[in-house]
Amino acid sequence: MTLIRRRRVRAGAPATMALLMLCATGAAQEYRPSLLVFPPFGHSYGFHKAGSFYLKMLLGLGASLDNPQGIACTRLAATDDPRTDDDDDELTVCAVNSGRHQIIYNRGLRSLASFGTLGSGDGQFHTPQGIAAGSDGFIYVADMNNNRIVCLYHDGNKVAFVRNVGVGELSHPRSCAVDSRGYLYVADTGNDRIVVYDPVGRQAARFGDSLTLYRPSAVAAVDFTDRWSFRHESMIAVVDGDGGRISLYDQFGARRARATGEAIGLPGAYFGAVAFDYYGSVYATDMVNHQLHKFDHDLNYVAGFGRRGTGDYEFDSPRGIAIWKRYGQVFILEREAAQYYWIGIDGYIKEVTPRTITRDRPAVTILMMLYEPADFRIAVADAAGRTVRELVPGFREKLGPNYVIWDGLGEGGEPVGPGEYTIRLTLEPTYSAKGYFSKELTATVRKE
Repeated sequence: MTLIRRRRVRAGAPATMALLMLCATGAAQEYRPSLLVFPPFGHSYGFHKAGSFYLKMLLGLGASLDNPQGIACTRLAATDDPRTDDDDDELTVCAVNSGRHQIIYNRGLRSLASFGTLGSGDGQFHTPQGIAAGSDGFIYVADMNNNRIVCLYHDGNKVAFVRNVGVGELSHPRSCAVDSRGYLYVADTGNDRIVVYDPVGRQAARFGDSLTLYRPSAVAAVDFTDRWSFRHESMIAVVDGDGGRISLYDQFGARRARATGEAIGLPGAYFGAVAFDYYGSVYATDMVNHQLHKFDHDLNYVAGFGRRGTGDYEFDSPRGIAIWKRYGQVFILEREAAQYYWIGIDGYIKEVTPRTITRDRPAVTILMMLYEPADFRIAVADAAGRTVRELVPGFREKLGPNYVIWDGLGEGGEPVGPGEYTIRLTLEPTYSAKGYFSKELTATVRKE
């Protein structure tokens, strides 16, 4: 198994935090989900949410978020110091400010900048929607009403126009994605298809038609050579059907799985954008239900995250999402703000059988459901809180159902005495949040 190397992601400068991370809000004590978690104070100084106020401070009084849509993040090779990995968490984040016909991006850890104006000339946009960015510095913008993809280059300081892609081929493209090889995937909305371009802008493949894809509006891609992909598979996630369904395709355009709002009990769900994490799970924003949905690598539903509101763990029509797979950093763009999280950990004990250990039934089976691969420890304590057995002192388990058996014996192999015992499961994330966050699950059993 390839493990994600744990390291403590450092804090960025205030200018970068304004685009990515944001103002601390009042804690919603009654609602504290842990599928995603806020970065620790030492990383972001308590900032995890930003809106138009911060853009005005950094870009001028005329700046504001106006119908924000796509968001992308990458580690630019141009700003990397290859002699050290201490700067590997310093991300460039780009967001589409569709109503202003521009993108907003950070220049290192120093400041924010914007690029673009309304128009159809080189480097101009008309209601742009999606955005993608690669470590090579190339940024791609789905310039919807100009029927093209605009290719830009970020040298670590400023953004410049390079070329237009798909002119004469695309109809109202709403989303794009780029893989680790530099291949570009476009949701060609008006033509009901996905179009793939090679790194120099030539069409390399396409799939879909009006019978299999209906107005695709979001796309995410990962390829088998991606260094930060646990499964090393080529996968393409597509939202279509007026935002009502998500499909997973292989690199040849063959559909592997499909999920709908109805299938997860939310028939009115509107999936705004999708993103892959390191393990191949798919995250989707839901603009109608104001939350984030997580699916596994086969599009089985895992869990929802968030609720409607403007406080902690709350969203107002979330649309764009970007995940830096290496460290589990998550950026979410909503109606009037952007939010920053780390992938955390969550799960529950689904079943303990039997609840009473007897001579005839001398062992207990614990079924736990994990929403995320986890490093975990399991211990058994008596009624006085003393640990009588460490079942699992340290182990990594997969997303989904996992089983653990306690045979009713103590640490030395002797049977424990009659009484009530607590089984305590401590879960830790496998990303950068490890060491900062954990979740404890407990269940009680009796021994006769």
